[in-house]
Amino acid sequence: MLDIKKLVKLGTVRRYRSQAIIYQEGDLGSEMFIILSGSVRVLISNANGQKVEIDYLKAEDIFGEMSLLEGLQRSSTVQALEETITVAVNASNFESVIYNEPSLALRLVTNLSERLKDQNVELAKYKDQVCSNSQPVVIDAALDVGPLIDTTQQTTTIVEIDEEHKLEDKPECDDFRKSIQYFEKYNKMAPSNHAAYLFDKKIQCPVCSQTIGVKHIRSSKLRLKQVELDYRQVYTDFDPLWYIVWVCPYCCYANFSVEFLRITDQERRRMKEFSSKAKNIFGPYVDGPLSLTQVLTGYYLMLYWFEQVKTHSLNLEKLGKLWLRLSWLFHDVQATEMFLAATKKALGYFINLLNDITVKTTIAQDQYLYLLVGELSFKIGQIDEARNYLRQSLVIKGGNIRMKEQAQTRIQDLKSLF
Repeated sequence: MLDIKKLVKLGTVRRYRSQAIIYQEGDLGSEMFIILSGSVRVLISNANGQKVEIDYLKAEDIFGEMSLLEGLQRSSTVQALEETITVAVNASNFESVIYNEPSLALRLVTNLSERLKDQNVELAKYKDQVCSNSQPVVIDAALDVGPLIDTTQQTTTIVEIDEEHKLEDKPECDDFRKSIQYFEKYNKMAPSNHAAYLFDKKIQCPVCSQTIGVKHIRSSKLRLKQVELDYRQVYTDFDPLWYIVWVCPYCCYANFSVEFLRITDQERRRMKEFSSKAKNIFGPYVDGPLSLTQVLTGYYLMLYWFEQVKTHSLNLEKLGKLWLRLSWLFHDVQATEMFLAATKKALGYFINLLNDITVKTTIAQDQYLYLLVGELSFKIGQIDEARNYLRQSLVIKGGNIRMKEQAQTRIQDLKSLF
């Protein structure tokens, strides 16, 4: 048990009101905190841009140690759940605190050991997945699909992806109906337990002004299980990918939930003009029990509206993220052919984003893109390209130390696999 009187003398006592933010994800920090009384929750940003609770801490727990020990940016947001008192420990008083409370050193080592063990477990899982995916995968009794797309055998691909990742002029929506019909054979429905993580809300469609029902995700209930190497966040008993796209059943307007209401007058006019055409291509959007077919229809409707609105480079990142999320959905149902096609499409957009000099990005964003492009290149079998992009993330001047470590680890991992 910690000696509170000693800690109060050695560190800096800080008191936080209920719901106060102690620090935000991405902040610079050089302190760790020991909770004397009260409790906090730890949150990270999910794929939908919302805060998700991943941990609950109470008296005598420690948080923020990575920023103190390694000078890293805060990897999470910490919020007081009630009136909470902490002792802040910085570099100048760290040694004194450890000397007077040696049990803290054991706790720190234990925390770091658990974190390293979790990372090793996830890396081992990823290696197993890579090795298993390197063999031909049967997704249909009459079709044996290898690790790369064979265009001579495709019968239900989306749009042919240029080998050099050049974006095509051919409309994205040409094969959408074929893709949707292909997935109807799965007849996959949303798991019943998803309902516990959702709540219904009525909003007004910004295009046709009709009142529609949408489903919000209860972020506070989500529990992060793992973050995969392509940055997919996997949660226990719930998949946000099924709910992050909203669709208006009246005019077929679709967008990510966080951006659904944010459209310009020009976009609104364009969508009204092409609403009838969208209905002819996709058919009526049927509300009711959510199926994979409905989910994919929402994603494809988003792609359709991108094609009609044509905002180009401003949406390179958004299009890349959209195709990447489609690839995750395809992967979940073991549709290897579609998964590889969508991954290639996402890769093409992210590469074009990296090469677009008109788009301003920070060093950290460039690092993130190089890491992501490296992982996606690896997924489609382009090993040399994967190494090159990972090296770019590693050698970039300045930037995030953690990302550089991730790039170094992945480069070494690729060497051991091949």
